Amino acid sequence: MRYFKFLFLLCVVSVSAQNYNYALDEKPVPDPQHPEVIEAENLPEEKLYFDSYLLPLEDAYKLQEALDTYGSVRLEKGTYPGTEITLKTGQRLFGHPSVTKYNNTITIKAGSSNVRVQNMYPQKIVFESGSTIKNSTFKSIRNTRLNCDNCILEDNTFINLDDCSLRFDCSVSGYFRNNKFIKLRSHALSNQTIMKGNSITPSYGNVVLWRNYLIPSGNATDFSNLESFTLVGFDAESWNYNNQGNKPLLYMREMGDVKLGSMSGLNHGKSPTPVFDIEAENLIMFGKDIYSKSSDDIVRSGTNMMMISGKHEDYVYESSPSSIDFKAYFNSKDLYLNENKIDTEIASNYTDQIRNNLVDKRAVPWEKPFFPNLPKTVSDEALALRGSKTDRSSEIQELIEKNDIAQLKEGVYYISKPIVIKRNQGIIGMGSGKTAIVGITDDFPLIFAQDDVSHKSLTSSKYFLAHMTLQGGNTGFYVNPIGKENHLLQLTSCTFKNLIFRDQKKGIHFDKFYGVDNNFFDQISFVDCEIGLFQEPDPTFDMSKGETTTMMYMDKNVFYNCQIIRCGVGFSMLSKRPNNLNAWIDSSFDGNGISVDLENQINAIFANSIFKNHTGDYIIGKEKSASFYGCKFYNNSSTKIFELRKTYIEGSSFEDNSPLFLNLSSEVFMLNTEVNGGLGTMSDGLLMNNVFKNNTSLSNLIVEMRDEKIIQILSGTGTGKPQFLVKLK
Repeated sequence: MRYFKFLFLLCVVSVSAQNYNYALDEKPVPDPQHPEVIEAENLPEEKLYFDSYLLPLEDAYKLQEALDTYGSVRLEKGTYPGTEITLKTGQRLFGHPSVTKYNNTITIKAGSSNVRVQNMYPQKIVFESGSTIKNSTFKSIRNTRLNCDNCILEDNTFINLDDCSLRFDCSVSGYFRNNKFIKLRSHALSNQTIMKGNSITPSYGNVVLWRNYLIPSGNATDFSNLESFTLVGFDAESWNYNNQGNKPLLYMREMGDVKLGSMSGLNHGKSPTPVFDIEAENLIMFGKDIYSKSSDDIVRSGTNMMMISGKHEDYVYESSPSSIDFKAYFNSKDLYLNENKIDTEIASNYTDQIRNNLVDKRAVPWEKPFFPNLPKTVSDEALALRGSKTDRSSEIQELIEKNDIAQLKEGVYYISKPIVIKRNQGIIGMGSGKTAIVGITDDFPLIFAQDDVSHKSLTSSKYFLAHMTLQGGNTGFYVNPIGKENHLLQLTSCTFKNLIFRDQKKGIHFDKFYGVDNNFFDQISFVDCEIGLFQEPDPTFDMSKGETTTMMYMDKNVFYNCQIIRCGVGFSMLSKRPNNLNAWIDSSFDGNGISVDLENQINAIFANSIFKNHTGDYIIGKEKSASFYGCKFYNNSSTKIFELRKTYIEGSSFEDNSPLFLNLSSEVFMLNTEVNGGLGTMSDGLLMNNVFKNNTSLSNLIVEMRDEKIIQILSGTGTGKPQFLVKLK
């Protein structure tokens, strides 16, 4: 036994050595040589993390004991061996911000609530069958299978599941209800999602917001017997890539109410299958821009279908259409009901059927997120004296050269030159309210990512920046690799977490390299910056000539729970090569000139976010298309809300008097929304189940706008109540 313990400890140490420059389990104190007192508080999630008991790597075998003793445990960077562990009510397990690997299974005990697992890479997460597992959070989980066999899951939140698969099989017993899934990516796996319910204890109210099905080797999905299911904002690439399956991308059987919104992607593999084959009671597709180069998609008999704006392959019915087959703006600007073209009001006997398809009276909108006051880590008095401060850039640089990731104590670190990081390097502080890096002057970037790609491309490169404030300098984080004209740099699955950028020309600047692809920007805030995030493409890039190493694209990035405050432009993403499926979720835009400036975007998503106190020409714009779900606009004095040529809106509210569009002919598809002002220059599109407080003629159940003329399609008063980002009572 002694020999075994010796070998175990030897393995633990050799798996991942980590040198901290201070003891993380001790209460940090300011460096006595730099005794600037910080009175700011960390953000709520940071408090949970830093208040947790630190279990060092050499004590890995004590993880279950630590959880049972302390309740909340955090781990170091590296790989923890050990036996299967079980989390119960109130217990929390945090990995290192760079994500900690655990070489075994994490089980969530039946009947548990308020469990939290974050920044972890276990073999599996298993939800035990039995009593309800509820009100728990699983965030930033990587390369993991999540399994529920006849378990009960209710009101849980899954955020940033990176390269994970879901297998929720309640086909015999149990259920999953009103769970949120925000940012879920799977790569090469097959199946990537299995969700099965039963008719005795139905599963319903589950919403997936942002989904990337990336090159599944065979079948991608298998959904069956769910009373309701909603999928918003997804992109798929080359499903059935290795010809190991035979089903379409979305395969659904015995479904109740299915809502699919904002779909993009294509299948460029050699064995394509259709996009969907769906059997449901009611099916709504809202914004379909995905194609398979295969046969037509399939709608099974008994399915009431509403296709609202789409293109590419048509869909066919297994047999004769059901009572409702409503097709609007699909591969044309025409409307059809049961294959009959319509351009005048349809019979009122369809009112109840269409309303029942559009509206679930049990729907309760998602709550808007709580946005805490951001900590002001550096006082105005200290900032005024920064020119006289000691330069600590060499101190931080030495930590990076020694450990790759510099772990900074509490304190303010004044620097006079950039901190340089390279692939797999970074800086992690003690919290955005406790650690700050401040430029002594404003003429250099604080953190400079400068990989050398002169001789070799770097794909899937990672940087790690977390838990600090970056203030002053001309840029907070600048990426500009050496030799980028020769080879490419691509950033994927980086850690950008709990960062506050203040008082900079550009908070983040991505400067003419290859791309930023599939990253999660978690609670990244920009305050008083000229531009929060700046994507700078090569101005000479020509898409018709193919990709280049300096084209600078941004695909599939999610900005989650961010605050953008008093910036000239929050996000400047004026791309040359089209960006795809970037999303802003649960975020707040407050007092900016322009919140988001977009060009050449495919399937840009804004969800459950707030826009207020804007004063510019428009809030979101310069783009042909964007989608909005559950967003709230209020107290804005901008000239118009959008500068967009095509817009999808669902479940949102516009409380300002400003027109939604102005001086730009816009095609709009709006569902379940309340509008106080006017549409402005909407020229074409469809309005369904909305409430226009200043124009009741637009508040009927279905209204078409064609060449700026209003056409009443179906009478009946709209409710304006959200139906996609909702839970069901």
